Amino acid sequence: MYLITFGDDWTLGTGSWYKPGMPKIVYDNTDVNYDSSWRIMLRDYYGCQDRHRNFASYKSSNQKQFALAKKYFSSKSYWGNTYKEPDKVVLWGLTTTHRDYKWCSDTYQYEDILFKDTYDETSNKDRIGYGLNKWCYSDKIAIEELQTEILHWNQYFKSLGIKNFWFDTFSSKPYSIKPNNFLDINSTHRDLLSLLCIDHAVGNRDSSGGWIEDKFEYGLNNKILNPHDLLPKPEGHRKIVEYFAKNLPFRT
Repeated sequence: MYLITFGDDWTLGTGSWYKPGMPKIVYDNTDVNYDSSWRIMLRDYYGCQDRHRNFASYKSSNQKQFALAKKYFSSKSYWGNTYKEPDKVVLWGLTTTHRDYKWCSDTYQYEDILFKDTYDETSNKDRIGYGLNKWCYSDKIAIEELQTEILHWNQYFKSLGIKNFWFDTFSSKPYSIKPNNFLDINSTHRDLLSLLCIDHAVGNRDSSGGWIEDKFEYGLNNKILNPHDLLPKPEGHRKIVEYFAKNLPFRT
């Protein structure tokens, strides 16, 4: 297998180095190491340590990942090298639709933009985030656009003989399409954060369903997520890799 991954922090593995009680200053200054992330553990599980390409990045938007995919799959790097690799698999994590990817005139580069509910003069990105959210955003339209990308990439990868799979990262979106290569597409709570919350609730006989109200708050209060970035702890990454090993149609 040649494994290619797309997504945000959850796929990249940001914070997988967190240890219980680690102060934020220590957390922020710890050398980045993704060895405890589910992405690296899954890579090792399938034995493709030297056959893995990652595009997932810190606080990435879906739009950035689509842009990176377009650039890579039309590049000499892909057609001159990776194209020849057998058994290519793309695993793609979809993140929140409340982010975008825009070229910014102050930095002269593309930036991931987080949508804002209130106007903030702190930076150009904050101002853009407020404007996009106020005048250019609709949940319905954002999901329709996301579905179009899913259908497009499914056809593209099929034409190249590449197996590809999608998953929701921390919000299960109400798609009107149900592609069979979208993991647990028929489940209302299929995203990775819900997976961790459900696992904790079942393990602690919590039948109240309180985690549904605010998964991030539940994850923080029950020490499922690290308190600095609200990302999975190492034990969460182990649960996630077990999920993928079970649900992806490959065996070692």
